[in-house]
Amino acid sequence: MEGRLVLQEKPQLSAPYILAGLKGWLNAGDVSTGCVDYLRLKLGARAFASIEPTGFYLYQIPSSGAEQTLRPPARIKEGIVRKIEMPRNDFFFWKSGGAHDLILFLGAEPNLDWPAFAQAILAVARQYASPRVYLLGGIFDQVPHTRKTRIMATVSHPRLKDDLAPFARFTDYEGPASFNTLLISAAREQEVEMAGISARVPLYIQDLNAKACYDLLKNVLALTGLDVDLNDLWEAGSTLVQMMDTAFSKNATALEQLKKLEEQYDAAGGNEPLPAGEDYDKLLAEMRKLKREGRKPH
Repeated sequence: MEGRLVLQEKPQLSAPYILAGLKGWLNAGDVSTGCVDYLRLKLGARAFASIEPTGFYLYQIPSSGAEQTLRPPARIKEGIVRKIEMPRNDFFFWKSGGAHDLILFLGAEPNLDWPAFAQAILAVARQYASPRVYLLGGIFDQVPHTRKTRIMATVSHPRLKDDLAPFARFTDYEGPASFNTLLISAAREQEVEMAGISARVPLYIQDLNAKACYDLLKNVLALTGLDVDLNDLWEAGSTLVQMMDTAFSKNATALEQLKKLEEQYDAAGGNEPLPAGEDYDKLLAEMRKLKREGRKPH
């Protein structure tokens, strides 16, 4: 054990890249956790370490309603507590047989003691001399599902920008920080190369956005040189787009708002987030209506 990091075993790995996915602020469309869990299952990656959850999470926000609590889910049957699910933060490894192996981290963004949680992640990166850590994310934005996924990036060192520039735009932001931002800052201080790469996803697709997951992983894996067949993920993304197209085609009001969103997006060149407006509110209202009627796939 190193701090809050618990090692179940110490696999011998060759300069592994690390891909991290976290439940929390930057997991819109389940892109962050969805990408990493997809790779975990696809590659049969094995767990080898974890971060103890004690001291990192709030299970109830004082004076808030029940819907605001963060209580762990439980299952009780016939008066017996069968299961209670505490937050999990697990590391998995996959040996590629090549120059670089892969470490996957799947966890839940901490509410408390961000620096200690960050140090546990960085400890794994340092121990295995990882050449780079990629934090995957998703951010809700006023973007149409019919257009290419826009990707934003934040990096620990300027030298990383040349690699990411072909597919990502770099973040300009001032305001409340996310845990990912703190982690990237800590990585810079410790000379660990790290890039936070997030897909902008439509707010009206609330469940797993397989299209965005594919677009993100395709670009990130190309940087690592790891050979992973993503065809099944591409097919899932294509099916999602087809389902959404069908749903919009059955609702004239929603389709009209989608066309307006496409026009605004194209006019902006996909460069900047579109300002909130009445048209997008109408689109979301129509999609919520379809969902209530059981006709919306997401």
